[in-house]
Amino acid sequence: MAWVRLSDDFYDHPKFDRVGSLGIALFTASLAWCNRNLSDGFIPRRTAARLLDFEDAVEAVRNADRNAVTNGSSNDDLTPAIARIVIRRLVEARLWHEVEGGYRVHDYLDYQGSKEQIEAGRKSNAARQRAWRDRQKAEKRNGTRNGVTNGPVTGAPNPNPTEEVLLTSSSSASPRDGDPVREDVERICEHLADRIEQNDSKRPTISKRWRDAVRLMIDADGRTEEQVHKAIDWCQDSEFWRSNVLSMHKLREKYDTLRLQAQRDGTKAAPGHQPYRDPTDSSGYYGEL
Repeated sequence: MAWVRLSDDFYDHPKFDRVGSLGIALFTASLAWCNRNLSDGFIPRRTAARLLDFEDAVEAVRNADRNAVTNGSSNDDLTPAIARIVIRRLVEARLWHEVEGGYRVHDYLDYQGSKEQIEAGRKSNAARQRAWRDRQKAEKRNGTRNGVTNGPVTGAPNPNPTEEVLLTSSSSASPRDGDPVREDVERICEHLADRIEQNDSKRPTISKRWRDAVRLMIDADGRTEEQVHKAIDWCQDSEFWRSNVLSMHKLREKYDTLRLQAQRDGTKAAPGHQPYRDPTDSSGYYGEL
């Protein structure tokens, strides 16, 4: 059994308001199918309509309202139609993209492991298990007559998914234990935490999810450190955005919206606050986010 990565607030995104409950269910099922089949986010067209039991949804409507207008259509007639509607909603909301032969989940490899990464993780896990079994055999051979070994007891392999399986992408993977801390990531995280606290909110905890979001902004999205700092200052000086951007993953999600609004408004720094910017920039504006 394996796992997929899904934020606990994913359904708050406006895209999911457009697809409805069946769309949310189909999107979630598609993540599981892609991960299980190592498809890197691709779903064949014939498979897409079979990921959910749409016939069960039709039957539930019929049972709930015996007077519902169905024009005498049978379940076999309505089920494909409902499947097509839900799939079209996912495509229109850009949660799925229509490609040759089927569909592809939007930004799948930004958050889920690729086939290459998962297979590498499985090989690594298998090697660790073999090493553990070999150690157990060696300890048994070298033990005393009463079966008590002289060495420390080694625990069983961890059944939880390995770090390799949970990597987001090859260019923006989360650091493993022992990897050096990225100073640019830490500066950006501290900056947002400071600004949230300055706005009389509780100082947030800088978590692994925060650091992952910053790495993705820099490594995957191509944002510079200066641009991210400026985006932090702009949104935290806005009465509206300061209450809506309280985490790094939310900043990444709303970055383009913030950038376009900043360009449109040409907003200057709030009185008494010096935003992060290039020291050579004396214009007083936030500049390009």
